[in-house]
Amino acid sequence: MKRHHQRGQMTVYVLVMLFAVAAAVYFVHDAYNVSNEKTRLQSTADAAAYSVAAVEARNLNIQAYANRAMIANHVAVAQGVTLVSWTRWLHNTTRNISLVTKWIPYLGQVMTALEKILDRSASAIERAMRFAVAGLDQAIRVLAGLQDFAHVETLALAQQVFEDVVEKNDAQVDTAYTITSLASFARAHADMVGRYNPDRAYPYRGRRANPDDRARSDEFRNILLDSRDNFTTERRSDLPVVDVLGFFRVEIKKRGGTELARRRDNKGPYYTWSAIDTLSVHTWMLTPFGRKHEEIPVGWAGSQSAPSNTRRLYRFRDIHDGNDYWDDNSRASRLAAAEYRRSGVQHNYQGMRRFSALKKDGVLNEGPGIIITLTKPGGDEGVKTASDVTGARDRMKFGGEEDFLNGRMASISKARVEFHYPNDLFPRGDGRREYGSLYNPYWQPSLAPLSTAERVLALGELGL
Repeated sequence: MKRHHQRGQMTVYVLVMLFAVAAAVYFVHDAYNVSNEKTRLQSTADAAAYSVAAVEARNLNIQAYANRAMIANHVAVAQGVTLVSWTRWLHNTTRNISLVTKWIPYLGQVMTALEKILDRSASAIERAMRFAVAGLDQAIRVLAGLQDFAHVETLALAQQVFEDVVEKNDAQVDTAYTITSLASFARAHADMVGRYNPDRAYPYRGRRANPDDRARSDEFRNILLDSRDNFTTERRSDLPVVDVLGFFRVEIKKRGGTELARRRDNKGPYYTWSAIDTLSVHTWMLTPFGRKHEEIPVGWAGSQSAPSNTRRLYRFRDIHDGNDYWDDNSRASRLAAAEYRRSGVQHNYQGMRRFSALKKDGVLNEGPGIIITLTKPGGDEGVKTASDVTGARDRMKFGGEEDFLNGRMASISKARVEFHYPNDLFPRGDGRREYGSLYNPYWQPSLAPLSTAERVLALGELGL
């Protein structure tokens, strides 16, 4: 029997398989596009939130750098005032000693020549310090203005950076839901950082004092005073000369100190650097009526930097009385005050100016953060699918507008600023942990997880 071979019977099965494979590729292509667009949208939201947080971290670090620079300049003014006082004291001490020793051969001539040299040196240093103090004061004014500019400019820069990041990462993003987020960022920015003015810390011409300005100004002043070196804080040394079993004793005391004091109009102790240096010989003698003490002043001098060159405004007794260095050499201290009334103050120092500080008290390691909600159209106008490519929009459609939530694709991201002190690189000597402030520039941006409340709020913003 003859067999007849049939041809083409596998074609039907191949066509069915090809159709199944094509359908699978079709859906894989659409799923890939949807997943890719979702990933791009989430990456864009993360990049936008992180970039805005980076702008805030940059602002906080600028404020910290400016605060540190202002403190350094304030301390430099204090050092200049102290140097003038010390050189005046050295000259006056040499002058007084030369008056006593001028009748002694050779020694008198040496002391007189040394006194003239120190007189010229003290005058030159005083003139140089006047220019230096004026320059340092102008630098403080510029730094305070830089803080004002950075504080305001941060909001505009955050808006610009946000728009640039979103546009360059995904041009199809609808930014309707980001306006509220940036507005909340502006409120958080204002709630976190404040600008404080020492002029408002105390009552002045009928104006009430602001307790917040006073608290922050005192904090700034304390940090400033703690930043001084030993030469600027207190200059103290003792030299015992004679001690006869407690019946008779002679001791030389060198005393000096520098203070940041108030102005005459009582605006607070933020405006006047005042320095005083004295040297006295003290004698104690045991008498039938008790121990008798006598102070013999040898050298004295003082100097100030203040907002005015009117020397009657600032009394040394009001500033230094009560300190050990004033009371120990009380006679020499009064002579220094009297001599200062015949001299002038340093030009021209306006004292502490406006500065930035965190508004919240207590430990703080992170800012409130910003939540970015981005959306883009789904379906034909947004995600390109295989049906869009083939034109078969009514058949086998996957990833159409009806397949997305309210016809849109959405992503949510949160970022915040965090304070991280590099203890591994710069360990603290006291072993303590340092928390966030505007006196160290260790703020950095970081993505953060969303809390349940924040997620519900973001979904509510989307109308869900």
